[in-house]
Amino acid sequence: MSTTNRNLNRLANEKSPYLLQHADNPVDWYPWGEEAFKKAREENKLIFLSVGYSTCHWCHVMAHESFENENIAKIMNENFVNVKVDREVQPDVDRMYMIFVQSMTGGGGWPMSVFLTPELYPVFGGTYFPPKDQYGRAGFPSLLNQMATLWKEKGEEMKKAGAEAIESLRQFSYKKNTDQITPSLNMKAAHKLHQYFTQAFDDDEGGFDGKSEPKFPTPVQFHFLLRHYYYTLADLGKAEERFAIMSIQEIKERGQTLGIDFKDCENEAQFLKKLQTVVDSRKKAAEKDLDMVKFTLKKIAMGGIHDHVGNGFHRYSTDKYWHIPHFEKMLYDQAQLLMSYAEVYLITKDEYYAEVARDIIKYVERDLRDHEGAGFYSAEDADSYPHDGAEHKLEGAFAVWEASEIQEILEDKNSEIFSYHFGVEPNGNVDPRKDIQGELKEKNVLIERHTPEETAEKFKISLDEVKAILAESKEKLAKYRFEKRPKPHRDDKILTSWNGLMISALARAYDALRDEKYLDLAEGAARFIKDRLYNPDEKKLLRSFREEPGKVEGFVDDYSYLIEGLLDLYQSTFNESYLSWAIDLQDQQIKLFYDEQGGGGFFNVGEDKKDILIRLKDDHDGAEPSANSVSVSNLLRLGNIIDNSDYTSKAEQTLKYFFGRMDKSPFAMPAMAANLMLYMKGIKQIIIVGPEQETIVQQYIDTIRKRFIPNKFLLKAKEDGQVLNERCGMIKGILESGESTPSVHICENFTCGLPINNVHELERKLAEL
Repeated sequence: MSTTNRNLNRLANEKSPYLLQHADNPVDWYPWGEEAFKKAREENKLIFLSVGYSTCHWCHVMAHESFENENIAKIMNENFVNVKVDREVQPDVDRMYMIFVQSMTGGGGWPMSVFLTPELYPVFGGTYFPPKDQYGRAGFPSLLNQMATLWKEKGEEMKKAGAEAIESLRQFSYKKNTDQITPSLNMKAAHKLHQYFTQAFDDDEGGFDGKSEPKFPTPVQFHFLLRHYYYTLADLGKAEERFAIMSIQEIKERGQTLGIDFKDCENEAQFLKKLQTVVDSRKKAAEKDLDMVKFTLKKIAMGGIHDHVGNGFHRYSTDKYWHIPHFEKMLYDQAQLLMSYAEVYLITKDEYYAEVARDIIKYVERDLRDHEGAGFYSAEDADSYPHDGAEHKLEGAFAVWEASEIQEILEDKNSEIFSYHFGVEPNGNVDPRKDIQGELKEKNVLIERHTPEETAEKFKISLDEVKAILAESKEKLAKYRFEKRPKPHRDDKILTSWNGLMISALARAYDALRDEKYLDLAEGAARFIKDRLYNPDEKKLLRSFREEPGKVEGFVDDYSYLIEGLLDLYQSTFNESYLSWAIDLQDQQIKLFYDEQGGGGFFNVGEDKKDILIRLKDDHDGAEPSANSVSVSNLLRLGNIIDNSDYTSKAEQTLKYFFGRMDKSPFAMPAMAANLMLYMKGIKQIIIVGPEQETIVQQYIDTIRKRFIPNKFLLKAKEDGQVLNERCGMIKGILESGESTPSVHICENFTCGLPINNVHELERKLAEL
């Protein structure tokens, strides 16, 4: 293929924004598929696999330095079959070879660069490679030439080594979990994880990586800590009630459930004193859970990782102060952070967290929503042109400010107040050590250096005046930014999995903040997926949509995240069609991905994926929760709702499959640990009886929704219910009894309490859960 005729690049026919970014490279790129594999086999060439995504900064750097270089492209085209993969569209390919790269180099990231044999065995891999040799490290051209020579001279040895590498990874993936299957689940892993977070907490800046950098906002950690907080306080309250009416001997026996040893106590007074000491200590530890989350979320919201002018959050902070971000914005970050801020608002009723939640939704609705189809786009790029006509993009150009710009856009007094509050410096506020490429010189990344109260004190004006000036100033700067600056690239593919996360977050935000618009956004996304990315005949999902549905079928996270979103959406709407769809998807997920033979858990891909050499069971809760973690929650909730013992059994078996690893490394599995607690504590079904239009029924619903009860599932008994009347024993029993008076039933373990007929009694009962 000619390296000068760029019209022949095969990626021009693809839909992925990432692949299209490389459509005019002189490299003879192939998409992942049999055409490339066949060429490699027929010509006996190594495959060079490059994996990234469209908003990846270092992917852009390597593309500009190497893939746009005619000389480097010539080496690639003559010696390799070159394959491009969008990791967001094909996470199965990315995950399989990322494990290889991590095992080989001790690290990973994107762009990911891997050399494969024609049989798809990996033989060498890494991430970004520079275009020239430097610091004793081979540059990309040197590496290409070395690999081409090795393949010609030692091709059979490389094939053997690659096959052995795959087999080792397969055995490791299987062994790390199956060796640790345990028949007995307990809370020790959750308590161990609480201790880990307490010890790893950064008391100065928040977060749970000590004082190291970079800092990632990892909502799965908040998710766990908020649940550990709730369950610990609930257990202590119940324990105190029980101990108040027990004999000393009973206290001895029951105290063991809290891990209290009473052997040194000689009388009742000593028993009670020791009990109170332990209870007070546990309460303090629970409050620490909440305090750590509140403090971290506030630091993140004040930091430069938060786009104070354009709303929403950037991917992560390159420093330990949450100040200098990597400027891309991802849908999955917005969704999970939205859920965290909404949940903390539910617990604290602090309007600060509600305002941040609204800020996230404002960004997502404005910049990531497909207004025609109502699905949500994937991301916005870190890089953009600094001005119209610029030749090169710069990281953060859309988001950063020179002090002179702020002075020009804002009035003098307002500029002074704004600059003080947001840490604006005349020569920029970016640490040069965090600006490797010199793109942020003399720029300011806005960070709240002072609270509104401190700013009011500094300028001797009222707090209300400060808030008004800051709000007006942000509006002016936003107007300038959106009208004058070239916008960053937007990855406008719509992923089923990430939309599932956003549906869930919006439904929960609606419950907490009571804004109907949030519910409309969630339902619009659900309709989009059902209309465009779901085959109702086969009951299967597709992975992505851009201009038209993609060809890649859904992976396990597409199913698990969407099911979670539908379950939350049902609780916000009481529309049983969401439950019905969730059940169909759960059955399909089990059919496609559940491991019936190997001890439980879900594979990431179906059995028919022949180009994936290892079927993995992901367990790591990182930037997103693992599909296995989310599936445990889905199965427990659905199993309890529709009396499906097979669902609950599979949830239990999945927990048991991963329990050994969770017990050893709980910090890697916070979402799984949270759902272990959900399993141990049980689902509380709260059933509403009576017409929704009646005021008292709405009061019941509002009373329930305004409380943070992570193990509740809110249900509505309806005469015309299409799912619950047949499949939920509790609702079936209530309806058959002829009960029609507006009331609430709290049910657990397939048994319901007496009907609750007034709001005050309901509040008292909810406080006891």
